[in-house]
Amino acid sequence: MKMPIVGICLLVFVAGCERHLVATPNVLQDQDPQRVFADCPPDRQTPLAAVVYATDRVADKDARYGVGRSSGLAFGVASVSLSSQASWPELARDSTLANRSRDYTLKLADVRTDGEMPSPLGSGDKILQASATTETNKLHGLLRDALAQSGHKDAFIFVHGFNSTFDDSVFRAAEVWHFMGRVGVPIAYSWPAGFGGPRGYPYDRESGEFTVTHLRQFLKSVAACPEVERVHVIAHSRGCDVVMSALRELNLEMAAAGLDTRGTLKLENLVLAAPDVDEEVFLQRFMAENLLQTARRTSIYYSPGDRAIEASEIVFASRRLGSLGSKDFSPLIKERLAQMPTVHFIECNLSGITQMHSYLFTHPAALSDLILLLRDRREPGQANGRPLRPLADGVWELTDAYGARKKQ
Repeated sequence: MKMPIVGICLLVFVAGCERHLVATPNVLQDQDPQRVFADCPPDRQTPLAAVVYATDRVADKDARYGVGRSSGLAFGVASVSLSSQASWPELARDSTLANRSRDYTLKLADVRTDGEMPSPLGSGDKILQASATTETNKLHGLLRDALAQSGHKDAFIFVHGFNSTFDDSVFRAAEVWHFMGRVGVPIAYSWPAGFGGPRGYPYDRESGEFTVTHLRQFLKSVAACPEVERVHVIAHSRGCDVVMSALRELNLEMAAAGLDTRGTLKLENLVLAAPDVDEEVFLQRFMAENLLQTARRTSIYYSPGDRAIEASEIVFASRRLGSLGSKDFSPLIKERLAQMPTVHFIECNLSGITQMHSYLFTHPAALSDLILLLRDRREPGQANGRPLRPLADGVWELTDAYGARKKQ
């Protein structure tokens, strides 16, 4: 018997109360910490991780961002404490160990608001246009400062999924950036999700529709920063639909203006992690509406064992992109894959995945591949130093053994 929709949503999508630093990725285990963090600027060698954020959540009286929807887009810097006791050398060493001697609890140490882009609804007003320019310059100042001492001029924009709080989104960006060696600038784009309760999923889904306009505005603003050379967008779950919708609108806008979308947005990598997106909608967006051209490389991580996506399939009565298996690919997808050389499907057959909807960011093998993709910009395959196993044209497999060092 099928579980009622409300029961499924409450059972599957549960946010934790306390976050701990995820397990060390396989590719970093037993490595020299000085080598792993060789490109980390001296001012970032601290147990604090500074994350640039943008959010259209409403802030409460204590300046904490909740689930309410704001007409403007606030931005600033959130500082995440990875440890209140360990020194930087100790943190760096423990970040290369499979078994750590201490536990690292993530806490939000400070949230500083630097500006707010006005609502796009009044974009025709000259005063609002001038305000938007001023706020964009403030954002560029933040990015410029963050990239000043980094040899990697990359902006990594993380877009969360359903039932995520503001803190969740910042923590995710902080820990992935930390294990990437703290290169470039991490950005958490946090939209008004996390309503909770029986109405949580519908509310969050509508918030995803609401935020598209703001995300579109934000992506253009980041790409317009001269110091940013490459932009990487990493979306998770329902955040994948948010990102795809924003890119679709940007692609139409830029095509009408005679601009090259990929070049204008500086979009190097588009990552869709466990995408809670209809299979046919994906094909329509990427083929008929030409989203293939918006990023130099698109990587889609999926798993047939993802129970959260299975629940979404029951809710929407449609096949979701995040639960496809290579054996389940329709003839249409197989035909289209041959026409999409810049799109890579990565099937994640990992242990414990039924309880890990966020497996790309939490599993030591999956996070290893994400690091090599974002930090090193490697193509899939053993020959490219990214040991994914080919399954079919454009389809690769990722298992627990990925990046694991053989024991002597």
